[in-house]
Amino acid sequence: MTKKSEPPKYIIVLGTTFSGSGAIFDYLVGRNDLDNPLKGEEYLLPILPNGLMDLEAAAGKAFDPATSEYHIMKFQEISEKLSNFWSNGPKKKELRKFAEIFHKNINQFTNEISSANYPMRILWRELFKTPLEKNLNRIKNLIGLEESIPPTRLLVSPKNLIEAVEKMHDNLFKTHSGNRPTILNQAGSGWNPIDSTKYFSDHKTILVTRDPRDQYLEIKQYKKGQSVMGFIDWYKEMQNRLKLISDDKIFQVRFEDFVNFNSKYTKIICDYLKLSDKVSSSYRAELSKKNIHKFQKYKDQKEIQLIEDNLEDFIYN
Repeated sequence: MTKKSEPPKYIIVLGTTFSGSGAIFDYLVGRNDLDNPLKGEEYLLPILPNGLMDLEAAAGKAFDPATSEYHIMKFQEISEKLSNFWSNGPKKKELRKFAEIFHKNINQFTNEISSANYPMRILWRELFKTPLEKNLNRIKNLIGLEESIPPTRLLVSPKNLIEAVEKMHDNLFKTHSGNRPTILNQAGSGWNPIDSTKYFSDHKTILVTRDPRDQYLEIKQYKKGQSVMGFIDWYKEMQNRLKLISDDKIFQVRFEDFVNFNSKYTKIICDYLKLSDKVSSSYRAELSKKNIHKFQKYKDQKEIQLIEDNLEDFIYN
């Protein structure tokens, strides 16, 4: 095969909150020719608060030497929480070893993106101190003990940071992939798929959208979403952002099309990802059909009518 006909190193499947992306992910994982290091768990590090996107902003447009250490520290904290979730979560047996490797790579990455370490007192640390910490410092001063000065690391440039992230991800995901493409679930934002997935070298993204009527019911049931008009505004804003996307690394597909015309869309997706469409998958589209037009059984059809009136361009018939 020529390089152009080879699949990407990373395949990322994104949704927009209960948009049906799990069906496409299940199809791809069910082929058994892709590496699935997280066993289906979501890789949220790019988009978590204080995750990679926030860290990049702190290294670039939001950079200031006085706050750089804060962002590095918070990134380490959220990474540790993610590692602990994998170690102690529902798939802890499968992911405990991965969590250890992740922890090691995060430490290496943090060292690589720290361009200087010049300890000094900085204001935000004083503002964040608890009353107990302040009293302890007063006592130390009274008895002549010197207060320890914490580190104040600086972040490298956004360009160098992104290069370091790509290197970390390759060390984390590609070392044991056996040259198979690595598939990642929700390793970015479905609302912002270009910027949130640029931390992976050689990748392609499948972005899944869904009929707003069924998406509303799923969010209402599983996320306790309130206010149908609030959802309508939410959905419009999402679609306003998605219509601006023009990037050959992003392929958009509707959940309903993938399920109802599975053979056709399986081939389209495989062609896009440079995968063979002859490889069978354990995924069964007929099992997903029960999740299409669930809104028809919803008791409050007035809410459904409001969605149809306000989001008619996105209704799936």
